[in-house]
Amino acid sequence: MGYVFLIPGFVFLGCFLVFPFFKSLVRSFTDWNAFSPDFSFVGLKNYIELFHNDEYWAAIKVNLVFAVVSTLIQTTLGFLLAFAVYYMTPKWQQFYKVALYIPVVLPASVVAVMWKFMLNKDIGLVNTLLRLVGLDNLTHAWIGEKSTALGTVIAVNTWQYIGFTMVLFYIAMMNISKDVLESAAVDGATKKDLFFNFFLPLTAGTTETNVILSISVGMKSFALFYMLTGGGPGKATTVVAQLIYTTAFVDFKFYRALAMSTVLFIIILTLVLISRLIGRRYNYE
Repeated sequence: MGYVFLIPGFVFLGCFLVFPFFKSLVRSFTDWNAFSPDFSFVGLKNYIELFHNDEYWAAIKVNLVFAVVSTLIQTTLGFLLAFAVYYMTPKWQQFYKVALYIPVVLPASVVAVMWKFMLNKDIGLVNTLLRLVGLDNLTHAWIGEKSTALGTVIAVNTWQYIGFTMVLFYIAMMNISKDVLESAAVDGATKKDLFFNFFLPLTAGTTETNVILSISVGMKSFALFYMLTGGGPGKATTVVAQLIYTTAFVDFKFYRALAMSTVLFIIILTLVLISRLIGRRYNYE
């Protein structure tokens, strides 16, 4: 009976995930332009051209830096925040769980517009605060300079999704047996001991989940970059999804966009499998 109830899920995945994927994969070996049902196979031509496309690999580099740095920051800060909230009183726990999670439910468009105002060079809140405390030399056109644009997007992304990471870690910490923690405390274990010997190893599975989700989303990121920086200045924050969008819906070279998407999928799958293999070594749950 269990397999019977799985049928709707498999049908849904087959229709909206598996079939489109294989259809796109096949079309990536053609000259299909999406406006005509006619197309012809061109073999590996699209992929050969793609591997000589410096713009694509520059975008891949931006995605990799964004995904890896965002994952490290979010996972570390999310764990520390969850640990801090765990030891708060119930009243403060409720407040911080809600306050930190609110940005997660905000649309990317709202986040982008809000932070564009806050990061404005002349009237933005960030630079205004820096001037008030006498740090005028630290003011920047945060999303208008190549040296700060990508780091700024990473910071905004972290601000938006740190609450999601924190909640996952908090739930994992709540599932740790309180009897074990209390016994360790009675034996003289400090919070530092509990942190390194209980909370850290016993939430390894959640760490793995966070890493996989963060890397996957980071490599596919589009909306925040598109609305916050537009890929600029220059090509400093141009990500692969934006390049795919431009190639398909501006240049109308759908066959090339499909090849880009296929290679991106392979890269993401490889990163996920590597994260899975590494995570398996440290998963004590």
